[in-house]
Amino acid sequence: MARRDNSDPTGMGQTLNWAWAWPGNQRILYNRASCDLSGKPFDINRKIIHWNGEKWLGADIPDFNIYEGPNIGSGPFIMNPEGVARFFACKDMEEGPFPEHYEPFENPLNYNPLHPNFPAVISNPTARLFKDDFSQLGNSSDFPYVATTYRLTEHFHYWTKNVRLNSIIQPQQFVEIGEDLARELGILRGSKIIVSSNRGYIKAIALITKRIKSLCIEGRKVHQIGIPIHWGFVGLTRRGFLANTLTPFVGDANTQTPEFKSFLVKVEKFY
Repeated sequence: MARRDNSDPTGMGQTLNWAWAWPGNQRILYNRASCDLSGKPFDINRKIIHWNGEKWLGADIPDFNIYEGPNIGSGPFIMNPEGVARFFACKDMEEGPFPEHYEPFENPLNYNPLHPNFPAVISNPTARLFKDDFSQLGNSSDFPYVATTYRLTEHFHYWTKNVRLNSIIQPQQFVEIGEDLARELGILRGSKIIVSSNRGYIKAIALITKRIKSLCIEGRKVHQIGIPIHWGFVGLTRRGFLANTLTPFVGDANTQTPEFKSFLVKVEKFY
């Protein structure tokens, strides 16, 4: 900890002396793409890396061999065998070959802004969704707010709620709510709330925060809330509810990842 600091030489939030990002401690993946073919930064005022004639240097750590000069022709996109970006997917994309935007299966607009007149492509048409799971999806009229789940720095998944130090730092389940939504619902910091979806509900403490703000989407104000995942019924922390009680189960066509990052909920005061 004594060696760490918040220095940010690029002015882009790249604090390399504080924590790591990618396995090699690169903050920007494919950072070679910030330079032209000769190794000169496209934006001289925001240099990430550059070629000095012998090796690559810069505020970030190159994510490739630092001694491979521009003359070799190595591309920045090291995860593709050709080394360059792809406009379309050659394989491995069920709904390819071109990238497309789809809304989550639970979305506050009930349509896809890119294709407002085509209801068949609101959400990914190649995603897997069982009949029982489909019947449990909610709509924006009953569940008007968007929720997302995430981890906290002080806990790792569900394990560390059994570790005393982690339980002291983050002892109780909470839900983050933006100031605007809290005012609309009359919810005070530290009060108890119920968050429900069409699949179930959880009870938690309300953490009123400036971090989460409402969004303006298609001219409409859309509120969002944040739900950390770490609590359950057993552990050294105070007992809580499983956040996944709220989340939908959708098999994404490419990743098989459930849509835990965007789903619809209702927020109410708990009396």
